[in-house]
Amino acid sequence: MTHDLRVQLLVRDARGVRLTEAGVALVNGARPILRQAELLRAEIGRQVKTQVAIGLPFSMNRLVTAPFASDHLRTESAVSLRVYEGFIHHLREWAHQSLIDVAILDDREDDSSQLERHPLIREQLFVVGNHETALSLDRPIQAHELGQYRLILPGRPNLIRLSVETYLKQHGEKFRRAADAETLALCLSLVNDGHGYTVMPYCALYEFPSLKGIKAAPIGDLSITWAMYINKARRHSAGVRQTAQALRAAMTRLVQDGRWALAQVIDEG
Repeated sequence: MTHDLRVQLLVRDARGVRLTEAGVALVNGARPILRQAELLRAEIGRQVKTQVAIGLPFSMNRLVTAPFASDHLRTESAVSLRVYEGFIHHLREWAHQSLIDVAILDDREDDSSQLERHPLIREQLFVVGNHETALSLDRPIQAHELGQYRLILPGRPNLIRLSVETYLKQHGEKFRRAADAETLALCLSLVNDGHGYTVMPYCALYEFPSLKGIKAAPIGDLSITWAMYINKARRHSAGVRQTAQALRAAMTRLVQDGRWALAQVIDEG
């Protein structure tokens, strides 16, 4: 392959073998091709199980993703589920590449003609601090208060980071950066050690193991809307339809039974 392309795809260094920029481009470009070949092979071979790929944000792991996958495995479904977790900008890219059939992403107009969009859930965002702060779930904070906090968040193009920066700017407040931390666990660890505050949706806080030493408060008028995106080329597949319907129903139940705090179901009708 290296000889055919006339570029170097791999290099060896002190830590082993790694991809060059050309190698990374090849891998990223090959993924959707391999995915389509896999689906075609399954269709022609009339596999007993239909494979459906779903993608959800890291923040939904404990509240949505893990329980949904677990429930699916308990059923004798004709669908073989492949679950992707990632940052939203990565999930959106994979959806555009047709690696994912059903994705849960932030609700926004999408310039891609290949994705069908269905708004699902709107939830408030929370500011999170350690046990020494005066934050309370019963007292929403406002923009002028959030503007006083030194924030620990992932860097751009992270959705929450962009949402907070935009929100503060709209209210005439500055974004005060304490640190950039690219994982939920690291953000909470730094918050717990008293280095600042972070912002996240409730779904990310649900049953998280590091919550014993922290407090949280809803941000008065800052929310996020989650939408389901379905690959139009696969929406007529019975497996994709069934999986999308089951995921929508599971997320809706979480709101209706109160486990998804300060969230509301969006009625598309």
